[in-house]
Amino acid sequence: MSFLVELPLSEYNRNAFADFNKASGNFDPDVARAMMWMSQLAYETHVPQTITAVSGFWTLSNVKLLMQPAKSTLPVSDTRGVIAQRDGATIVAFAGTDPLILKNWVSDFYLGRPKGDVHQGFKDAAAAVWDDVRTALIAASGAGSPIFITGHSLGAALAVVTADRARSEPAIARPQVYLYGCPRVCRVDAAAAYNATLGPTTYRLVHGNDIVPTVPPPQLGFQHVGRYLACGPGAKFVASQLAPNSNSDEPLPTTGGFAGLTQQLENLVVGFSPSRRMDMIGRLSQLLLPGIGDHLPDRYYDALP
Repeated sequence: MSFLVELPLSEYNRNAFADFNKASGNFDPDVARAMMWMSQLAYETHVPQTITAVSGFWTLSNVKLLMQPAKSTLPVSDTRGVIAQRDGATIVAFAGTDPLILKNWVSDFYLGRPKGDVHQGFKDAAAAVWDDVRTALIAASGAGSPIFITGHSLGAALAVVTADRARSEPAIARPQVYLYGCPRVCRVDAAAAYNATLGPTTYRLVHGNDIVPTVPPPQLGFQHVGRYLACGPGAKFVASQLAPNSNSDEPLPTTGGFAGLTQQLENLVVGFSPSRRMDMIGRLSQLLLPGIGDHLPDRYYDALP
């Protein structure tokens, strides 16, 4: 995994779960902060000692690492994540995308017209760990444990696919889903079916000019799910600005054909993506194209008040 998404143990927020409320039934900024930090932790599956140490000061229990080879049309070799419990809640967090290959798979979304109701690359990647996730979700539901599914970037797409698959299992309770920098995952009909049941408790956060939520383009028949919340580059998310329903397909100009592509490309290359990380990696990341810099996980957890 790229150094751009790895984080030294000293940089982890020890208070990420300080105000976590497992009983919160609607969007909760404190839960959003905790879920984004869990999404960050999912990037560390190749450094188990970091996960062990962070789990200690977040008081996570029953921590299980997800690491399985993935046969996907996307340029990913495996699916990774973390399952854990906190205060009786069950959390499934998926790792996301290596920013150094991000431009490759963003480009892939413009090639051809993918088949199926859900992007096959995402389905294949999520399927690699489904057995372990399903077992955990059934156990949580049987115990009356609240369920949270989360992820950043590709991990957010895997969270959508997993939540969608789980809703067809009568033994699994409805989860809350927190998404950060999520691409479009479902075609229009599949998105409508998802939103009919999980839309109210799926929260889709987009920071600045993050390029990933603009793909695949709606001109290929894809549509976002969940309730949309955005903030500007380097700004903070404001809970009161959360969309009241799940019918938003932002961010992307809604003009016909590929007219919106010009604006997307401008957002990708024009401007500056500020970082609050003061180490060398944080400073270097500000040299990235803003559409990629705004996508990095540190931009998201810094944007959560």
